[in-house]
Amino acid sequence: MPPMKAFTDSGHEDAEAPDSQDSATEMVTRLAQNMVNSTKTRRQARRNELKADFLKQSKRVVDTIDTAFGDPAKQVVLEGLNELRDLLKRKTAIEEKIVAHTAILEKAYLDANQELSVSIKGRMQDTAGLEDIHQA
Repeated sequence: MPPMKAFTDSGHEDAEAPDSQDSATEMVTRLAQNMVNSTKTRRQARRNELKADFLKQSKRVVDTIDTAFGDPAKQVVLEGLNELRDLLKRKTAIEEKIVAHTAILEKAYLDANQELSVSIKGRMQDTAGLEDIHQA
């Protein structure tokens, strides 16, 4: 049996057989599918590239913020330690002043005590001298 002849819409006989038309349709379909797959691959590659760039920039921004402001809890601890150090310096200075003033007070007390002792001895001698005069 001879191969079937294909007719066009106008009713004229087509030179190609149905098999060659099917292969052309398949070829166009494969070409279209390859184009779609290629587009998907390029889109996915671009998405991956954009995502990687975004993550890289996000990390850089976070690192910059951490460098500029530090970890908040760590910053609070450091501020607390600095304040504690300042308070300890003030406490030490106050204690040194207390020791210095205590030494001054001790010296003043001992000087006053010595003056009082000298004065009492003088009065006792004066009193003893008066008693000797009264007894005589």
